[in-house]
Amino acid sequence: MPLVIWKDCLIIVIPKIGHHHKQLIEQLNTLVNAMLANRGKEEIKGIVDFLDLYIAQKLEFEEFFRQRYKCPVASNNAAAHTKFIKALSEVKQELKIKGSSLSLVIKLNEQLL
Repeated sequence: MPLVIWKDCLIIVIPKIGHHHKQLIEQLNTLVNAMLANRGKEEIKGIVDFLDLYIAQKLEFEEFFRQRYKCPVASNNAAAHTKFIKALSEVKQELKIKGSSLSLVIKLNEQLL
């Protein structure tokens, strides 16, 4: 059962960014479902890889449009992106050093998704 259900009210003016957000919600639900099935430790690597790609491709795209269209909340979003990148870096480092763990799955869920 999904934790977050995509609704049309989440659609934004730029469809591609809305699609990116939908992908992020799907990953959240994948992790939550894996945790409920006691498979969180097995799923974390794939989700971290997805988030790494997400940052590389999608955050830069969003920043471009925020600046281009003078988005009134651009500075808030830029700060959130910076926080997201830092948190992902910490999760990746912990995954590399300690491997998959339940505490890391919880951290990923709370801080990134």
